Amino acid sequence: MPEPAAGAVHPDLRTGEPSPWLRRILRGLLGQERRFWVLVVGVGLISGLGAVALLAVLRFTQHLFWQSNTEHLLEGALASPGWRRFLVPVLGGGLVTLVSLLVGQPLRGHGTAGIIESIWVKSGRLPFPRALLRGFVSIIAVALGAPLGREGALLQTGAASGSALSGWLRLGPGQARVLVACGASAGIASAYNVPIGAALFGLEVLLGSFALELFGPIVVSCVVATLVSRTLIADHPSYVIPHYALVHPRELLLALLLGVLVGGASALYVRGINVTSDLLDRVPAWLAPFMPLVAMTLVGVTALAGPYLLGNGYDSVNMALHGTLPLTLLLLLPLAKLAVTSLCAGAGVPGGLFTPSLFFGALLGGAFGMGVEEVLPGGVPSGAYALLGMGAVLAGTTHASVSAVLMIFEMTGDYDLILPLMLAAVVAAVVSRRLEPESLYTSVLVRRDVRVPASVPHWLREEGVRSLLSPITQRVPPSAPFNEVVLLLLEQPPGVDLYVTDTEGRLLGVITLDALKGHLPDHSLLQATVAADVMDSGVQPITPDLSLAEVASRLGHTELERLPVVDSGRRLLGSLSKGDLLKRGRF
Repeated sequence: MPEPAAGAVHPDLRTGEPSPWLRRILRGLLGQERRFWVLVVGVGLISGLGAVALLAVLRFTQHLFWQSNTEHLLEGALASPGWRRFLVPVLGGGLVTLVSLLVGQPLRGHGTAGIIESIWVKSGRLPFPRALLRGFVSIIAVALGAPLGREGALLQTGAASGSALSGWLRLGPGQARVLVACGASAGIASAYNVPIGAALFGLEVLLGSFALELFGPIVVSCVVATLVSRTLIADHPSYVIPHYALVHPRELLLALLLGVLVGGASALYVRGINVTSDLLDRVPAWLAPFMPLVAMTLVGVTALAGPYLLGNGYDSVNMALHGTLPLTLLLLLPLAKLAVTSLCAGAGVPGGLFTPSLFFGALLGGAFGMGVEEVLPGGVPSGAYALLGMGAVLAGTTHASVSAVLMIFEMTGDYDLILPLMLAAVVAAVVSRRLEPESLYTSVLVRRDVRVPASVPHWLREEGVRSLLSPITQRVPPSAPFNEVVLLLLEQPPGVDLYVTDTEGRLLGVITLDALKGHLPDHSLLQATVAADVMDSGVQPITPDLSLAEVASRLGHTELERLPVVDSGRRLLGSLSKGDLLKRGRF
């Protein structure tokens, strides 16, 4: 269906003519730029309302099955008899299996990774009905005890709304990608009341760029979605905790140590998710649809011993932040959570991995804090280290330290710990990246051979001219006889020229075989001809300080296949060819 022209309007159903007010409205909205900003606001509004609806479903389901009056099920699960703790998760697994069989395909796959793939590979296209179904099933499964995050459903519905709107109005791929990122970011913002952190998450993780032209749409969508959720749900930080503050400079060193430890744990978290998914990918095709039921049955078995692993783990994180969990649970529950989360995600239970990573980090940080209290009493309580652990694991698993710091700050509202939080997050991200080069989201795509952009700016990753140099195997002095020059040129590979240098290695000129053919001197003068007579001294060489974009421009304005590279003193360093630049360069 073609896109309507700027002045087109829908006719009145009775007269066939557009009404004046509709004409005025459409005339203002149908301009491409204005229409895009209206859609940005619309995506934020839809994401906010979708979050309100999905969280209402979460509360209703948990109240129905766990007799819990809030969205946090631990209290109801602790009061439930053993048979309920076992059967309710099994029911959740059965629901996922049933839906998978009905739609004819599994609901597995990490939602955020799919959104990144949609943005960078599929021009912002997401299957709208499947995304909505996956989001709805995800929120039900989490309410029934799946050890995954509720944010998965909110990201899916937000991103799907952006994709659907861009598809219905036939927007270009650029605007479609931005709208999908706006929807996903707005979903996070409304899920956790974190408009700033969610906006930066969209830029840093989904779009891989802090470009100013992307910042405005993301921020607007997150603000609108957060305003809706604050109006209809609640207006307070996700975690209401005691006030923690830095009391001694040594705590910065402890935050540094925590960042190193949690960075290693973050790499373990990513590796555990991926290894489990790879193992479960090998199950027979006939068994795959039933794996959610198997996984949730095992979750039910663990709940018989204790329900701390059920659901997204908000209550356990809150207890760690308040310092009320015993050290034994702080040490055991993170690994147990990683095991059941990996099992369910790999088996095909839809849900987010964001909130389980907060659980993992908060409890590890709390355990570290209790150890510090034993060795160095008088510092901040263990709950402060739980907060640092949350931020460090979030940065380590996503490789996005900026958005991680701001998200944790907005979730807790504790600004006085911002310095150790920043330090722990950056160190954890560096350590995790060194141990596990791909993040929690990009690792899924790399296993499927989907290429995603680097989150580090290209000019920091750029190898530079020196790394692309080819060594010079032959060079001649300006006094080299003509016969020697010809023989050396004939021995060179195709496209390789001969360089004339002085005794100190400074470039004097270039001799090419093609140019030599058309300028042969009289035969009687061949014996007197030397390299200086036939070289081209007008070739402009490359210097190592040039960017690869500048090198590409210079190669585009010459007929030579390669250009010489010289230092500031014009001493010949090597050569760089068009082929090497295109194969290995980033510009």
